[in-house]
Amino acid sequence: MKALMLIGGKSERMGVEKHLLEVNGRAQYHHLYNLLAEMGLDVCVSCNIEQYRSLPESHYKLVDQYNAIGPIGGLVAAINHRPQEPWLVVACDLVNVTKGTIQKLLDAMDDAHDIITYQKENIDYPETTITIYQPTSFRKVLDQVEMGLYGLQRILDDCKVKKISPEDSSELKNVNTPEDLG
Repeated sequence: MKALMLIGGKSERMGVEKHLLEVNGRAQYHHLYNLLAEMGLDVCVSCNIEQYRSLPESHYKLVDQYNAIGPIGGLVAAINHRPQEPWLVVACDLVNVTKGTIQKLLDAMDDAHDIITYQKENIDYPETTITIYQPTSFRKVLDQVEMGLYGLQRILDDCKVKKISPEDSSELKNVNTPEDLG
């Protein structure tokens, strides 16, 4: 399985690039990259061309094939890179993700579902950026982009999805603004 760390967003609401935030004692992308790699996952960083140039040579990088279409753009690059393998997608703005968070997703994998993801209690929508996308979901992803539809929630609506609950909902905390860090 490959892990795709999404860092390519514009971070407009945050005011600085989220992957560079010092949240866990170092830049968030270093923290998340190391966490995934320590779990034995083959990590690819989904980034834009400017980020590609600034990231360490030691990091395997996939440049987003589409400009500014959100997380689905990174997933499309991953699918085109390795269409036969499942992809664990993790956004860099999920600052409280732990090895346990990732392991629970991995343990939930099965052949009966196209997508495995988290859904917090009392929240209507499942997560889309801490999610395993199986090859059986890839056609739907590519078709959506071809139609100009860029929301990953729509993909989840069209696939067989296994939804699991986090041990602690704070594991899935997403930071988009400086206030979210507090």
